[in-house]
Amino acid sequence: MSLKQITSATGKLHGLLTKWRTIGLLAVCACLVWLGLRGSPDGRLHIFFLDVGQGDAIFIHTPDGRQILVDGGPNPDSLLDELGDVMPFWDRGLDLVVLTHPDADHMNGLLVVPERYRIGQVVDSTLTAGSATAWDDILATRGITRVAVERGAQLRAGEVVLTVLNPAGSGGAPTVDDNAASMVLRLDYGQTSALLTGDAPEAAEAEMLAAALPLDADILKIGHHGSADSTSEAFIAAASPQHAVIQVGADNKFGHPAPAVLHRLRGVEVLRTDLNGRVEAISDGTAWQVRSRLHP
Repeated sequence: MSLKQITSATGKLHGLLTKWRTIGLLAVCACLVWLGLRGSPDGRLHIFFLDVGQGDAIFIHTPDGRQILVDGGPNPDSLLDELGDVMPFWDRGLDLVVLTHPDADHMNGLLVVPERYRIGQVVDSTLTAGSATAWDDILATRGITRVAVERGAQLRAGEVVLTVLNPAGSGGAPTVDDNAASMVLRLDYGQTSALLTGDAPEAAEAEMLAAALPLDADILKIGHHGSADSTSEAFIAAASPQHAVIQVGADNKFGHPAPAVLHRLRGVEVLRTDLNGRVEAISDGTAWQVRSRLHP
């Protein structure tokens, strides 16, 4: 091969490499833009019922871009994996973290969150404040602002309002691991609503019913992972939901969700994290679109 042929071949090879480098760079840029857009506000409310096994963790992305985490499930790795899927990789900020009550299947996943994310504020129940020692210590060490709330308190994130329906009030010393003290939140955005019930049992439901609280909601997060001692017929009737979400682990040892609860929910669309994976509810303020990771 002559020097002229070698030079020509080298030039063609260089041109091809430059072309593919450009294509590759454009592909990377497009991917980064897509990842950025995925976590950007789109003018709608997104509620993610995270698939963290036998526990509760709910991530809320408001129309104006604020981010709220309600509970963290039983396992830090599961929570971080799920947050990594619903938040852009560069985002390390949470405006609000809510602990409904300090049971391990709601709290343990949260223990790593202050190390990985900047937290604006933490909220918990007046009846359980101070009973979650490990969580308390982490917050104190990092100097994170904490507020204990009870019925009537409102947490506002732009046009999204979270109203505390349970517990009713302290009435004495804080209780430890008491599901009756589990925080229940009503979320309102425009004409749409959701009821996040934590592990509230039938006794707490009955108390809320007796207090004539606004329980009607389009979406009902089923209490205590579908335990038979939550989600009574009367409570379902008052909520009158179109959709129900059960956060529960596959083949769990408790037999959740109980057949009795599923029977009570007849006529309501039920999605379960053990069967459907992560559930996402999207609202434009007038209606919901509900989908799951396994069945979009």
